[in-house]
Amino acid sequence: MGNVNCGCPSYVDTSADREHQLIADWQDNKNQPIEKEQAPGCAEFHIEQEELVGDMAGFPAAQSMTSAETAGGSSWMMDEKDKSLIEAAKKKWEEESAIRIKIERQEAWRSDLESARTTMREEQMHCNRPANRYGTDAQLPVFERGRHVPFLGLLNQLSGAMAGLDILSVCKQNDYYRDRCFNIIDVIKGQRRGGLLDVFRIELCLAKEEALALGTRPRLVSGGGDGTGSFALFIVFLALKADDERPDEGLQDTGNGFIWTDEEMAASFPAIAQMPLGSANDFANILGWGQKYPGDKKVACGQPIRYSAMMLHRWWAAVIDPASKISNFDIWGIMPTKGNESCDFKLAELTGKRGTCPNEKIDGQKMLQLKEAGRPVPFFVCLYFSAGFGAYMTARFQLNRHKTPITNRCEYIRQAMAIIAESTPPQLQLRLNGVEIDCEGKPYFPPRRERGTRGRGYREVGFYNINWQAHAMHGANRAPLPARLCSSREPVMFNDGMVDMFRWKFKSLAKNPGMRVQTDKKRDMLLKYSGKKGQGVFFQWDGEARFAFSPTGDEFHIFIRKVMTVPVVLGPYHDKRLTGNVIDGQPVEFGFFGDSDEEKEKVRRRVLQSVRGELDSELNATREEIGAGSFILAEPG
Repeated sequence: MGNVNCGCPSYVDTSADREHQLIADWQDNKNQPIEKEQAPGCAEFHIEQEELVGDMAGFPAAQSMTSAETAGGSSWMMDEKDKSLIEAAKKKWEEESAIRIKIERQEAWRSDLESARTTMREEQMHCNRPANRYGTDAQLPVFERGRHVPFLGLLNQLSGAMAGLDILSVCKQNDYYRDRCFNIIDVIKGQRRGGLLDVFRIELCLAKEEALALGTRPRLVSGGGDGTGSFALFIVFLALKADDERPDEGLQDTGNGFIWTDEEMAASFPAIAQMPLGSANDFANILGWGQKYPGDKKVACGQPIRYSAMMLHRWWAAVIDPASKISNFDIWGIMPTKGNESCDFKLAELTGKRGTCPNEKIDGQKMLQLKEAGRPVPFFVCLYFSAGFGAYMTARFQLNRHKTPITNRCEYIRQAMAIIAESTPPQLQLRLNGVEIDCEGKPYFPPRRERGTRGRGYREVGFYNINWQAHAMHGANRAPLPARLCSSREPVMFNDGMVDMFRWKFKSLAKNPGMRVQTDKKRDMLLKYSGKKGQGVFFQWDGEARFAFSPTGDEFHIFIRKVMTVPVVLGPYHDKRLTGNVIDGQPVEFGFFGDSDEEKEKVRRRVLQSVRGELDSELNATREEIGAGSFILAEPG
């Protein structure tokens, strides 16, 4: 083939620079088209970038390209070698572009991570904020790498009358703590790429490697009320969730939907230590971490600030001390009933004005007002579950939450007294009418159901996983009256693979006697609700309340079984009289639970559904579904 003498790029077969020339010409032309004026004598010879990256080699939409007669009368055709060279140049350019984009994306991610870290370390300014209750120079135990157990913290800064904020501020003044202690709300808000969730994930993986070097597992301080424990679990799973679009950023799927293998999860899932920053603090109390936040001024009895700082120092010292014992802890979960892939009920939240009664009076009756339920969406049940009086009281309390634990306890009492004095709203049945519970496939509630007993005689039914509720209620195995009065009974244990079912009415307080409720150990619980359209039932789990109903008025079910075992750290105030012997010699490890591999797999899928947000649409009712259920729907806002 001869020279093309038409003002177009000149290709000579015998030139040693043929390949370089083709590549250079293609790269020059990929952004700048060759206009017809640039090639006089060449008819319709026009190259665009889109054509270069098209299905063929890149020249005008043709598998062979022939020019019109040139001014000199000669013609030419691109041969296969020309096409292959251009194709190679195109491929090389695309690969280099992909690498460049990848590098730029990685650099942007690292920049965002550093920005998130900087914001996390900075002291937040709050208007009218009182002085830090621990002082301005409080010191935490110096973390000695290679000796102390690596940890992370997820603390709610609004809990404990803002004690959480003060503790986070102290953490920011101390090395190691400032990079490992997170505001739990900021983490859940920072789920964007390069946000605080990514920082938490990186630190969690670092803590895992540090702990492995010590032959142990990392620890996780969950600071807040009783619901914070399950919230912290959710965040750990969220951080460990794999992302197929980000394998180069440490999010490659190991085959189970997570970035850690099953073996890594078993050996390195963090052990939870609960910091008491709520009102009741049942979780922290039963694990031995106290019923009040470290250095609480009421506990300190007027001691100076340095006493509070000293108590905070001691609390953290126990967390990182390798001598602190760890134990297995059963986690229960709301699962679809057997043979189903989703639950058959919907959830809403009670709403209304703050005060003694939030219900709206319509046609002479006090009516429940409902709104779309927010997060958390119920799945993990760590502490207890119940339906009835206590759940309705908790739903009303959530509308009247106060800033201090003591005023919150008073609010619970106020709402309880109001419920007793009021008539039952038409959206609820009298007491526990319509509720039936089976355990292990056998009838449990109402007792003597075969004789026609109904739930109206009882105020509440549910189970304990820990031997402490509302800083008042405990449980022990059912026994005759002499044994209840004169002998010790096995308490509720949090790692025996059993829920401790209870049912009570006001007379039970005299029959027990006292606040030690009679319980029955069971492996699962199936609650069935039957009522008219426009009726439902309140339930609470770990101190959070929701209203369950069927939009069509059909019977619905709430099935709860054990879903996993997690490790927990026992604190210096752990009391065997409350927990039983939880250090039972069994290996302490994380694991999904089920009677078969299939049942374990269902739990794993459910966890992934939860962290992906798929349970939101499954369980939370829309405004249309609330309206279809014939309930009073509150206006948004």
